Amino acid sequence: MGTYMKISRRATLGVVGGILFAVATVGSTFAAGAAWTYSGATGSNHWGKLDPSYTKCADGSAQTPINIVKPKPTALKNLVFSYGPTEAGVFNNGHTVEAEPLGAEPTVTISGSKFNLLQFHFHAPSEHEINGLHYPVEIHFVNKNEAGELAVVGVFVRAGKHNDAWDPFISNMLKATANAEDTKVMDFDWAKLLPTNKTTIRYSGSLTTPPCSEGVKWNVMSTPITMDQAQINTFLEAYSGNNRPIQALNGRSVQIDSTPKA
Repeated sequence: MGTYMKISRRATLGVVGGILFAVATVGSTFAAGAAWTYSGATGSNHWGKLDPSYTKCADGSAQTPINIVKPKPTALKNLVFSYGPTEAGVFNNGHTVEAEPLGAEPTVTISGSKFNLLQFHFHAPSEHEINGLHYPVEIHFVNKNEAGELAVVGVFVRAGKHNDAWDPFISNMLKATANAEDTKVMDFDWAKLLPTNKTTIRYSGSLTTPPCSEGVKWNVMSTPITMDQAQINTFLEAYSGNNRPIQALNGRSVQIDSTPKA
């Protein structure tokens, strides 16, 4: 999740050979802390020293992203998406490009709790790895429930067939400003952005940007989506290298959903 990925919805508003989805529960982003980047003196190796609120970036024990290797098959309750079409606003937050629903919010139910979709954003290359390999792009869908918990659905993108569903976002990515109201997309179909197979890989982690808050419940979908190379290149033109390095697993359990899909 980028420059403090906004986790609360803006009133004015922290992924290769296939694609992968991730869902997490996190706290707010875009906190009013010190400026940070992905390289140099303010890069990820120094985040923990840039601001007192960023200490988890250096000393946290359950950080994200991770390298996913041999997750344990487990009967987990399926995610239930109700991502209907809405108007969307596309904006550039200085670390990535995001899209947020304007008006009614799509929802996803995770372990019996309903989360409202706040926004999605991307990282290139992917933040998570699968068996030590990156995807060219990872997309995170950020959702929040009434208790203030955040669920981030992330998607790995691999090169393949053209993906029509993503054209409305991609065509606006490079002209997006810092204001979601400046670049609007009508009837944006959020559901079609997701892979058909919604099997998930789950673990407890953190925000991937400062303040690197922990308690994030990641659900990584095991099936990738495809985009053609021209579509992927537009992501890379907007931002490249905005991915946090892999973090230590520290004995955490990583599970893959073995429950048959409805």
